Amino acid sequence: MHTVTPLQHSAPQVPPACSLALTSCEWCMMTAVKPEGMGGVAADTLPDLDLGALQAFYQVARLGGFSRAADALHRSQPAVSRQVQALEATLGCPLFAERRPRVVLSDPGRALFAYAERILRLCGEVVETMEELRSLGRGRVRLAASTTPGGYILPALLARFTARYPRIDVHLAVARSAEVARRVAARDADIGVLSEGMAGPECFVQPFVADELLLVGAPRHGLAGRAATAGLLAAETLLLREEGSGSRQAVEAHLEQEGLQFGRRLTLGCSEGIKRAVAAGMGLGFLSRFVVAGELSRGALVVVSAEAKALTRALHIAVPREARMSPAVAALHAFLQQGAASADAYAQSV
Repeated sequence: MHTVTPLQHSAPQVPPACSLALTSCEWCMMTAVKPEGMGGVAADTLPDLDLGALQAFYQVARLGGFSRAADALHRSQPAVSRQVQALEATLGCPLFAERRPRVVLSDPGRALFAYAERILRLCGEVVETMEELRSLGRGRVRLAASTTPGGYILPALLARFTARYPRIDVHLAVARSAEVARRVAARDADIGVLSEGMAGPECFVQPFVADELLLVGAPRHGLAGRAATAGLLAAETLLLREEGSGSRQAVEAHLEQEGLQFGRRLTLGCSEGIKRAVAAGMGLGFLSRFVVAGELSRGALVVVSAEAKALTRALHIAVPREARMSPAVAALHAFLQQGAASADAYAQSV
């Protein structure tokens, strides 16, 4: 027996339109059971399950009691009890070993709880998808991006996307690559754009654009227009992004690989701050070509040529692995992949 304590994650909700009895065929589809002869069970051996009863059981187990479940479902406690009893009769086994003072799941109840969570979530996704399709492109996408793509690459692409799909709302959150990776893995973001190597195994990643990090300085800097040797750089101040930044990780790996050292390192919290500090003569900084394109064209910053290989990193698109994409999410995902070529062309032109 297992004591059930209230869970912290949000419960999948089944809209009223889905509170229907599930036929054997529908049950087979929802649980991804293969037809007989394909490693599954025959559809005619499966019971008819009422989704309302399944939701009542799930909420009782999740919240730890019948009265709490009744409050959450806006039903009476006797009604919830009757639904759970009917579900037990349909399945032919008790789902709770104890009901007072708090519910304790039986072994069949514990097994059903995991399936119920998946079934109810799928039902919600079905209704959401159908609504989006009925609305002809209406939807919402949660996009997370690290500072370079979020501030300098995506805005122009999103302007084109929203013009094409005016009824899709895009919510863009800009954070460090490590935070973007966390949000995508936790499914708090539908799509992430971040530095390569930052996403974990919970994410499926694809190349987005190549991003060259340039060593830049003020036009009046002593190394402007000169070949910066390792010895000269050892006397300079390098301005870096904070820990957890994908660009900082790329810069530190590059310096180690090339055997370059700077006399002093200072940390600033954003690329824009580094750009302004470099322009003021505070030191040198490695910044994305996307970030400094305007300053380079106006002559406000200059590229410092170091005796080392060019520093290029890849930016990736990440989505939660094995997650369902809504039509709105799929539309933005495909658009970003198509727009990557134009972003690359822009970077090469400046």
